[in-house]
Amino acid sequence: MKPLTVAKIALAVTGVGLFAFGIRLDNAAIRWAGTGLVAVAWLLRFVKDTASGE
Repeated sequence: MKPLTVAKIALAVTGVGLFAFGIRLDNAAIRWAGTGLVAVAWLLRFVKDTASGE
C-alpha cells in the first residue's frame, strides 16, 4: 500500500477509536479530537499521491 493510504487509514481508525473512548469517558474534548482526526483523514482523500510517477 502507498504511504498516503496507510496514513488515511491510520488517522480514520485512530479517530473513530478516540471518539468511542471519549463517549465512554463522557469527555467532550476527547470526542472532538477524534472527530478532528476523522476530518483530517477525510480531507486527505483529496490529496494527490505524487509518488506513483504519473
